[in-house]
This record gives sequence, C-alpha cells and structure tokens, in this order.
Amino acid sequence: MKFSIITLSLITLASAAPAAKPQSGEISYGALNRDHIPCSVKGASAANCRPGAEANPYNRGCNAIEKCRGGVGDN
Repeated sequence: MKFSIITLSLITLASAAPAAKPQSGEISYGALNRDHIPCSVKGASAANCRPGAEANPYNRGCNAIEKCRGGVGDN
C-alpha cells in the first residue's frame, strides 16, 4: 500500500512538472514561410511551383435595387 502511494505521488509530481521553455522569444523567418510552396527545395515537384488559380474570385454580391437580398415581400 505504501509503495503504491509513493509511486502514485511520484507520477503525479512528474506529470505536473513545467514544460520546457522555447529557446528564443522570436519567430524565425523559416517558420513564417511555412505556407509557401517549396519550389527551391531539391526534389520538389515542378507541378507545385506554379501559382494556382484564385480560390475564391472577388464577387461584390448584389445591390438592394436588384432585389436579390431577400427583402420583405420577395418571392
């Protein structure tokens, strides 16, 4: 029983230890560029090096005069 309590206490203390702090308080430029396609990386696919089509082209929507906003009395 004593052994179980001591073991449980040690496990609890070990899991409650603070996590390691980061090495630096700054974000590197490499981390900021993670969303770019790695065209300059050796072995990268050439198909990924071309910019793709615009995902969601700009659309102004409609004006109230066009009666497409679902106003009162619209069918």
